[in-house]
Amino acid sequence: RLFDKMLGETGSVPAHELTRAQAFDLIQQWAEVAPVQAAKLRSELGAAWDYAYDAGRLPETVPNWWRLVLRGRIRSKGKQIAGEKIGVIKRVLSSEEAGELIRWLPNFTSLIGDVLTMYLWTATRGAEIVGMRGDELTQEGGLWWWTVPKVRTKNARHAGATDLRVPLFGRAREVALRRREAYGAGPLFPARLSSGEVRPIEQKTIQSQVWLHQPYSKTRPEVERPRLTVTRWAPHDLRRTSRTLLAALGCPDAVGEAILGHMLPGVMGTYN
Repeated sequence: RLFDKMLGETGSVPAHELTRAQAFDLIQQWAEVAPVQAAKLRSELGAAWDYAYDAGRLPETVPNWWRLVLRGRIRSKGKQIAGEKIGVIKRVLSSEEAGELIRWLPNFTSLIGDVLTMYLWTATRGAEIVGMRGDELTQEGGLWWWTVPKVRTKNARHAGATDLRVPLFGRAREVALRRREAYGAGPLFPARLSSGEVRPIEQKTIQSQVWLHQPYSKTRPEVERPRLTVTRWAPHDLRRTSRTLLAALGCPDAVGEAILGHMLPGVMGTYN
């Protein structure tokens, strides 16, 4: 999709004929309007050239211009909401806003509300939440645990990483057990395809539903729906909010980082 939308006429240029100026013009064109996407495009094209070298499909004498043009010079301009630039500041909800949002959650469908509840109560990543399965829940010593397999975590590429162990309390436990009772050992946040196949809901569905209920959203204006009273946030901001609230409660950094599933550096990460 990235290539279909962004390559334009450059996509038809034979790789060995591409000039540095052509590569620069393409990335610069997108960097002015969508810098994050421009950086992704540059990265993917650079990787494609590297693959072509390894596969013997491109002579090594042909430069990989994508690795050279605008290196380190593409900067995000931050979010723009309803035509207003709000910069690159990371959104963190205050405790008052978090409370107000929690009280508002029943206005979402139960699936969306449950996913957002898991964000707030576990501080796990969206991909980990929507991929949650019933067979990942176990009870040990009276406590319910959710074990996220290493391959589904962001640390999967690190040899020293382990499964992410998430203790379930309060509303997180209620959501997980209620959904396991409804859906069994499979995906707990399922989406049924037209083919009848059931698979985990996509993370972007959660994001789009949150956007749909923002007061400034102009998506599907013909559809009446309740509008959020806590605004200018995305689902991932709830993970950041939970981490900030943990710090406010005096939670030690090592514990807070372990809850997020971050790998701790040095000796602490190896032995503790």
